[in-house]
Amino acid sequence: MTADPPPLPEVSDMRKYLSFVLLGVLSLVGLGAAVLGIAQSQSGTDLGQAVHNTLRAPNYSEYLVEKTPQGNQTASLVYQAPDRLGGWLQSAGRRTYLVIIGSTEYISVTRSTKTAGGPLTFYTQQTTGAQAVDPAHTYLPYWNCHGAPTCPTTRSGSVTTVKLSQGGQTEKLNYTVTGNVVSKFTAVTPGGTISLEISKVASSPAVALPKGAKIIAVPSQSAG
Repeated sequence: MTADPPPLPEVSDMRKYLSFVLLGVLSLVGLGAAVLGIAQSQSGTDLGQAVHNTLRAPNYSEYLVEKTPQGNQTASLVYQAPDRLGGWLQSAGRRTYLVIIGSTEYISVTRSTKTAGGPLTFYTQQTTGAQAVDPAHTYLPYWNCHGAPTCPTTRSGSVTTVKLSQGGQTEKLNYTVTGNVVSKFTAVTPGGTISLEISKVASSPAVALPKGAKIIAVPSQSAG
């Protein structure tokens, strides 16, 4: 008798993990009534151009940290244009590996960080694409308040600070420009903090499944 495959809590966990992109940042901007203030520097690459350069790069590496009262979560990812993303997500001593290629998402069984070696088994499902999950493609477009009617722009060194305020709550977004790309994004919100470091722009390794990986398709929800 063939044993049933292990359950896939990591699929929903990964979705929940990545939902931190809604950690107040998007909710305030989406209300369209934020009070906006930006501080920028007087020299170096313009922030808008740096955002464009970063998101148009062939690849880059990302290290993400989210801290909330419920605990800390981290991710190490590589984005490869136009439709690949790979790396791991980690929380509470457990790690899930993720690879997105085109419209297919490969997710490993969540395992302890103490387990030696990389994942060999991945489950697949359809996805909306790498850019929809990629943190840089989520955060960086907010450099100009994502289309808000007003967005004053001034500079201080290499850091641009965007303050969004409404209903007595304030969210602070910081963008650091190094050379001609964005190298760091941080957000301080009532619900926690987010830190995204971007490195190896145009020099990151290719995104691919590890050699010897076993691929198992997740059964269709409508099957049976």
